[in-house]
Amino acid sequence: MIRMMPVLERWSVDCLFWPVEQGEFFLTVPRLPTPERVGAIVWALIWRSVTDDDLSITVTGATEAIEAYLTSGDGDYAPGGLRVRADDVVIDPGCCVGLDEWRDWLAALDGQPVDLGHDPDVWLESKGEVVRLRRDEDRLLPEGQLPGPSEQHIDIPRDALPDLLRSVQRDLAGFLAALHRWAQGIAPDLADQLVSELDRRLRISDPLDI
Repeated sequence: MIRMMPVLERWSVDCLFWPVEQGEFFLTVPRLPTPERVGAIVWALIWRSVTDDDLSITVTGATEAIEAYLTSGDGDYAPGGLRVRADDVVIDPGCCVGLDEWRDWLAALDGQPVDLGHDPDVWLESKGEVVRLRRDEDRLLPEGQLPGPSEQHIDIPRDALPDLLRSVQRDLAGFLAALHRWAQGIAPDLADQLVSELDRRLRISDPLDI
C-alpha cells in the first residue's frame, strides 16, 4: 500500500512560547494532530521569522512570534514536501523544496517533471502506467565515476496519484481545523488570520485541478 504524507523540515526544536512535540527531522502533518504536534508544526514554520543570523530569538512572546511570521517576507516558503511510503521504503523530499509546492505533483499526471529537491537528489520518472519515485544514493562518487541506479524506489500507479493527492489535501485541511483550536488558546486575536494565511501559503483549500 502506498501512502503520501505532508512533512516539514524541523530545523529548531527549542520553542520558548508553547509546548512542542519532539521527534525526527521530518515532521509529519497529520489530519488529527495533538496540540503538541500543532505547536511543533507552527514552530517549524515560523522559527526563521523570529531568529537572527546567530539563531537568537528576537521576540518575547507567542503573539509577537506569530505576528512576526504573518508579516515575514519569506513566509510562503515552508521547507519540506511530500513523504511517500510503500511497505518498508520511505522517500522524503530533498533539500530546497517546500510543502508550499505540494501541488506541483499534479504535473506528474501529464508526465511533466517535478522538482523534488537534492542532497540526495529525488527523481520522479514517467514509466508508462506508473511514475517511479527514486532517491539517488550515489552522493559521493570517485572522480569520473557515473552515478548508478538508485537503491530505493517506489512505483506509483499513475491513476492512483489523484487519490493520493486528495488524501494529502485532507490531511492539510484537518491540520487547519486543529490549528484554529490551538491558536485560540495561544493567540486568540490572531487565530483567524493565522489559519487564513496558512491556508493561502500552503495552498490547501483551493480545489485540486484533477
